[in-house]
Amino acid sequence: MLVRWFRISVIALALAWLMPARIVPAQITPDLIEAAKKEGEVMFYGAVSINASKAMGDAFERKYGIKLKHWRGDATELINRSLAEARAGKPGFDVTLGNEVVMTALDERKLLGVFDPPAARNYPKQFRDPDLRMTPWRVLPYGINYNNQLLKADEAPKSFEELLLPRWKGKFALANPGIHVTTLQFMLSLEKILGPKWLKVVEGWAKQEPRLGKGLSDLIQPLTTGEAPVAISYIKDKFQYPGPIDYVRMNKYLASLSFVAINRQAPHPAAAKLFTDFFLGAESQRIFGDLGEYVFNPEVDHKFKKDVKDDQIVVMRLPSNEELESWSRKFREMFR
Repeated sequence: MLVRWFRISVIALALAWLMPARIVPAQITPDLIEAAKKEGEVMFYGAVSINASKAMGDAFERKYGIKLKHWRGDATELINRSLAEARAGKPGFDVTLGNEVVMTALDERKLLGVFDPPAARNYPKQFRDPDLRMTPWRVLPYGINYNNQLLKADEAPKSFEELLLPRWKGKFALANPGIHVTTLQFMLSLEKILGPKWLKVVEGWAKQEPRLGKGLSDLIQPLTTGEAPVAISYIKDKFQYPGPIDYVRMNKYLASLSFVAINRQAPHPAAAKLFTDFFLGAESQRIFGDLGEYVFNPEVDHKFKKDVKDDQIVVMRLPSNEELESWSRKFREMFR
């Protein structure tokens, strides 16, 4: 399914240059709103900050009187929890967020429902899923973050290769690619910007004895306290966490796409559709733009526009299931 989705997406991207996309969005009708209000709540899974979730939930409840419940987990945790619930026959989420790896894992188990949110009608067509089981809403650039109280901008490593210098041994952090799927995807995608030497760079990082986290959120504490004054992570951390965080300005940024989707067997099906459309609308997306997310909603600004341009974004490649399994074993051995 992963390869099929990728090929279809490439074809769709090519066709987008030849003819306008003709996607007819669903409708948010009064009957749907009334049904959602009767359901009374919506369960949302996703790795968004608590502040963003609360602001969005408050706005959704003010508008519709429906309570938003949020479970926060990283990519690996989200996949494991969602699949465990599916195996038990007890679907837990109504709406979920995830990158390509997460969504593919859920889609392969037929967990995602078809929905074309009206609020996404002007989102970039080249990233749309032709089967309408997920909607892209942001791009997540990876880069080099540093503690700007301990390091000046010209003292921070300017490239991924610079982290191989002796001065950075034991001084940088990253999520363990053997257990964190997004960091695994990032490392396999390094070939796009580093060429054939990418693997030697990754092997060199492992020899540098980096501080490893289970997920990206584990990197914030050592970064801000100075235990590891440099971290490979999302550059949006500068805007989303308190503390002395800045990111290195680079020529190219590897990035993953993030999607939103509904559960095919959502416990609250009407509320799932209503919240997904609200989530993609300008009011909700402005919350994320203000917090430093690189969002797709054309009505919303984001904080990267001054120094990160669209042509600097290099979308990470989609590894196959076999690659995910084999490279996770290799990286666990490499970074043990």
